[in-house]
Amino acid sequence: MGGVVLVLLTAGCAAQVQQSRPVAVEKPDGDVPVTSSASATVPPAQLGISVASIVDGRAVMLSDGSKAEVGGLAQPGPCWAEAASGFAKAMLLNQQVRYDRTTGALSLADGTDYALLALGNGAGRTAGTPTPAQKEAEGAAQRVPMGLWGAPCGGKETLETSSAPPPPPPPPPTKATTTKPKPTPTTPKPVFYASCDDVRRAGKAPLFWGQPGYRVELDDNRNGVACESRYGYR
Repeated sequence: MGGVVLVLLTAGCAAQVQQSRPVAVEKPDGDVPVTSSASATVPPAQLGISVASIVDGRAVMLSDGSKAEVGGLAQPGPCWAEAASGFAKAMLLNQQVRYDRTTGALSLADGTDYALLALGNGAGRTAGTPTPAQKEAEGAAQRVPMGLWGAPCGGKETLETSSAPPPPPPPPPTKATTTKPKPTPTTPKPVFYASCDDVRRAGKAPLFWGQPGYRVELDDNRNGVACESRYGYR
């Protein structure tokens, strides 16, 4: 009786082994059978997307065709909208980014938060309920002041225009007078530095965004300050 029980258990184990093996399934067109397995393939992690174009200082178009609006930044005012767009173009265009559609957080490939970068360089102002870090970055730009907090905007959305009527024209001259022509203002020559060594030799380091000679290629960490390593700028 004991021997019979042993045979039945052995047969049961063999059946379980057969059931656990992959099963060959024929394709409908009669090709080579494909082995089916119970293990599922894990999809690869989604790669970062890049910025295809700049809408304004707080909104960009991504390479997947969607629009990303940076959370925490206000709509650029007429006085500083062009400068904000220029900063976004210098820091984001054709760069890989990560965008959280829930919070509106846009960060560069190295993890730099773009909202803090724009606020700290005066290329944006806070909106809604800013975080402590956003308040601190905005305050740093205000204290310099730089960007929209400096001239000519002074932190205002538009330039103030005087409502007073224009002064009356001067009376005509009683006699002909000879006036010297005003000298034509000279246009400053563009400044270009091939490397940070050239900037330092010229005594211009560090270079801030917006200053003559600043280029993104000289700004290793893209914080708006080029050639800063030897000066400990923070």
